[in-house]
Amino acid sequence: MVVELDGEVVERAEPHIGLLHRGTEKLIEYKTYLQAVPYFDRLDYVSPMCQEHAFALATEQLLNIKVPIRAQYIRVIFSEITRILNHLLNVPAYAADIGAVTPFLWCFEEREKLLEF
Repeated sequence: MVVELDGEVVERAEPHIGLLHRGTEKLIEYKTYLQAVPYFDRLDYVSPMCQEHAFALATEQLLNIKVPIRAQYIRVIFSEITRILNHLLNVPAYAADIGAVTPFLWCFEEREKLLEF
């Protein structure tokens, strides 16, 4: 949101939703399902596994593919680890915006431990 202030009074506020059209649908229109997977990594560079997981689930439903239970568990574990990694990046980034830099460094240290997993 872009806000113009006069002291502490908001003069004007202009919402910027922040959604970007990357043309992903058009790019993968003529690709096979396997060739399309790398495009989903690039949709959200912080949590690419979640994007791939969603695409895989949709593809499997369309093609009526049964996934082994072990693979389903592994996917959920990686999605949850990715979600935690995402939080360990975004929450301290908000803290850094208000001047708290130390939590940002602590969270990055914890994030590195999870990335080694």
